[in-house]
Amino acid sequence: MFRPVLAILLFGSLALAQHKPRASKASLPSIPVFDVKLSPDQNVSVPLADSMPVISTQCDDDGNPYIKTFGPDGLQILGITPKGIIAFATNQMTDIPQPTASNFFVGSTGFYILVRGIENARKEEVIEKDEQGREWKRLKTKGESIDYIARFDRDGSYRGSLKLDNNFHPMQLAAFSSGTFVIAGLDEDRIPRVGLFNSGGQLVKYLQLPKDITDDPKRAEKSFANSELSASVDVIAMLAQLYPYNGNVLLVRAGSATPIYEIRESGEVWPVRVKIPNGLTVDHLIPSDRNWFLDVRTSSLADKSDTVYEIDPADGEPLRQYRIESKDELEEALSCEAQDSFSGIRHQHGTLTLLHGTAEPAAQKQPR
Repeated sequence: MFRPVLAILLFGSLALAQHKPRASKASLPSIPVFDVKLSPDQNVSVPLADSMPVISTQCDDDGNPYIKTFGPDGLQILGITPKGIIAFATNQMTDIPQPTASNFFVGSTGFYILVRGIENARKEEVIEKDEQGREWKRLKTKGESIDYIARFDRDGSYRGSLKLDNNFHPMQLAAFSSGTFVIAGLDEDRIPRVGLFNSGGQLVKYLQLPKDITDDPKRAEKSFANSELSASVDVIAMLAQLYPYNGNVLLVRAGSATPIYEIRESGEVWPVRVKIPNGLTVDHLIPSDRNWFLDVRTSSLADKSDTVYEIDPADGEPLRQYRIESKDELEEALSCEAQDSFSGIRHQHGTLTLLHGTAEPAAQKQPR
C-alpha cells in the first residue's frame, strides 16, 4: 500500500489542527497537460504484503526506483531494477553494533544509508505501564548511541561504515562524487541544521538557507500550522528529502512553504520558490535527469496525488502538468523520470511490481 511521504513520516508524531487548508488564491497560467500510462514489467516483481507501506524516495541514473518499506523486522531498502531486486540489508553491516537503518541516498558512485548503532549494548529489564495503568516488564537494549553512514556499491555489495560526528543527530543525507556529504538534522541543542561533512564524517560547516526552518524555527512552526498540522520544529525537520541533481543536491521539505534549495559541494546554496497554487502542498520530488517533477497534494495527509508538476529549476515556474492513468492511484505511483520515460511502482495483491511508461498530450487521448 502506498502512502504519501509526508503522511508516513508524520504517523504518530503530529497532532491535527482544527482548521482546513487555505483556499487557493491564484490559478496557474495555462500549461500543457499530459497523461502517463504505466505498464508492468512482468520480469521484475517481489512478494510484499499489502499491509506493508511503501515509499519510493530515490532513483539511480537510469531511472530505476529505490524504495523503503516497514515490516516486522524494521526498515527494508530495495532497489527495483531490470536486473532484479537489490537488497541493502542491515545484516551485512557487521562493523556496526546493533544497526538500525533510516534514510538512504543513491549516489553516482555508491549507495549510502544512515544507521544508528549501539556500542557497549546490554539488555536491561524495564517496567512499562499500559493505558489502564497496569505494569508489564520487557527487555530494553541500552548503551551508547552512535550514528554511522553505511556504504554500499550499487549492486548491493557492502563496503563498510563511517562513524559520524557525535555532536549532530542526522536525519537525511546526500553524497557528492568526491566522498563529501550534505547531512540535514539537529545539532546538540536540537536546532535544525544542514551541514557539509568531509569524507571522514566530520562537520565542516553549517549552511545558510534563507527562509528555511533553520533560518527562523518559530516562523516555520507557524507556517506549517497553516497547512492543517501542528508540529515542533524538530519534527518538521524530519519531513525533508535530499536528492541528487546534476552533480548538486536538492533539499525539499514536504508540507512546508520553504523554497527548494540547490546545494553545491562548495556550500553555495541556490533557493528557488516553486509557483504552485496556495491550496496545494508539495509531498515529494520525483527524481529526474532534467527538470524538477513535484508530486503535490490537496492536503498534507491526502493519500491521493492531486497532480504532478514539471518545474523549471531556474525560476520555479510550472512547465507541464502530468496525470497518472490508473484505476487506483493508491496502488500505482510515479517514481522516476529519465530520458523522457517514467518508471513507477505497483503494490497490490501481495506483489510489488516495476512499471514503465511515457507521457502523451491529454488532448490526443482517444475516447474509450
